[in-house]
Amino acid sequence: MSRALRVALGALTVLLLAEFPLLSLFTQNQSEVELSLLWPPILWTGLGVLAFYAVLAAVMRSPARACGLASLIVVSFFYYGTFFGDRSRWWLVPWLGVFVVLAFLVARSRRELTPLVAVLAVMGLVLVVPQAVRLGRYDSQHPGLSARDPRLWPTALAALPATASTTSRPDIYVIVPDDYARADVLAKYFHYDDSAFQQELRNRGFIVSAGTRSPYSDSESNIAALVNMDYLSRFPAVLGAKSEDVRPVKRVIEDNRAARLLATIGYRYVHIDTDEVTFAGGNPDISPFAPPDSFDNLWLHKSVLGSFGGPLGFNQAGMDARFRDSIRSEFAPLGNVPTGGQPNFVVFHTLLPHDPYLYGSHGQSVTFHRTTDESLSSPSGRAAYLQQLLYLNQLMLATIDRITAAHTGTPAVILIQSDEGFESADGEFGAAAALDMRVKGLTALLLPGHAGAGLPDPPNSVNDLRFVLNQVFGSNYPMLPTASYPEGDYPYQFEPMKVP
Repeated sequence: MSRALRVALGALTVLLLAEFPLLSLFTQNQSEVELSLLWPPILWTGLGVLAFYAVLAAVMRSPARACGLASLIVVSFFYYGTFFGDRSRWWLVPWLGVFVVLAFLVARSRRELTPLVAVLAVMGLVLVVPQAVRLGRYDSQHPGLSARDPRLWPTALAALPATASTTSRPDIYVIVPDDYARADVLAKYFHYDDSAFQQELRNRGFIVSAGTRSPYSDSESNIAALVNMDYLSRFPAVLGAKSEDVRPVKRVIEDNRAARLLATIGYRYVHIDTDEVTFAGGNPDISPFAPPDSFDNLWLHKSVLGSFGGPLGFNQAGMDARFRDSIRSEFAPLGNVPTGGQPNFVVFHTLLPHDPYLYGSHGQSVTFHRTTDESLSSPSGRAAYLQQLLYLNQLMLATIDRITAAHTGTPAVILIQSDEGFESADGEFGAAAALDMRVKGLTALLLPGHAGAGLPDPPNSVNDLRFVLNQVFGSNYPMLPTASYPEGDYPYQFEPMKVP
């Protein structure tokens, strides 16, 4: 075998071993993660390990030994979490010790190691090829959908009236806090009175709903219904009633019918998120390592770096710190969207007060790492939730004040609509109560110049933007009947619950 062929075989071996953890993690989650999120880590990992192998091959003057040494380092780094998960990082000592010994033996070996490289290459192919086939098959069987697909929506939306482009066009803000429970839920299950915050909203001109509901019990479906001004009731027919592909729901958030309607009268769509919930292919405004459950975080959490914190670490503390930074960095532009000239349609989602619970009531860093539904619903979990909610209230009021201060000409319309209420384990309050509190969230509306307009009726968040556009632009979108669909065995298994 020529040296060029041995170098190529070694490069292929190292590349396959390095890329397998990425491909395996992706195929386990491809019903939730866009394919576009896979390519950057695939590319940078491939370039990194190939450059590392090339340096070893040049220094050691033996492609086979360089491949053996590079393969050991790749496996020791990327595969640690596969075997030890979230166990104590003291397991790193024997784990790395074994690889140090093996690396020493490979580096000092005088034998021809090409047969070993061939075996490793075959192992790499056996690992990677089935994952690549599975990935390609799934992607080909689940084509992309967009909000402009008429099959998706039960009702058509007429164009805004011709006069809408010539009348006053206020900036429209939709602020979506995640899992912000309705006041009666907070009072009954948390023994907390949220009236002080609601009074602050009223002092600023908001109307606060006492009886609003959401159509679904998960963030993505509710936000999709909100910004597309319709139920997702046709998704089962288009995607299949037992489809587990939830990616289209995020796609119709990122590119939604409300933004398209407003674009026809000159609005600019401004999309901000402290997480990735409302973005289909990753949030371009934050690091891919910021959201706690991002694909990149899940991948590197399984590596050796998952045992360490700090800027380069991927243990829980390291990921929490990056997520706090993303929350702070994304609240700032929400209050500083350019005003004047082209009007803005701003959709802002923040994961607060949803877990992970990272903040105390004054914004101080806290740690609450229990993430099961039972622990989050426990008295200590609910106490941590309330502290984070109190801090969010401060952030929202300060942001509202910045928005209103910036709009000295045409006042802004501001809709605060939580995607859903609190997610409780069935065992804490009972299954019926858990379903009920899940679809009861916060709604508050500031509609300058329309003081007597009230709120949508029926009070379901699917009607919010229909109501706002009717009031501001004189459109005539009918209010949809209210319904709430709890989560079933499949994402699009919509069985209505009784609405009291």
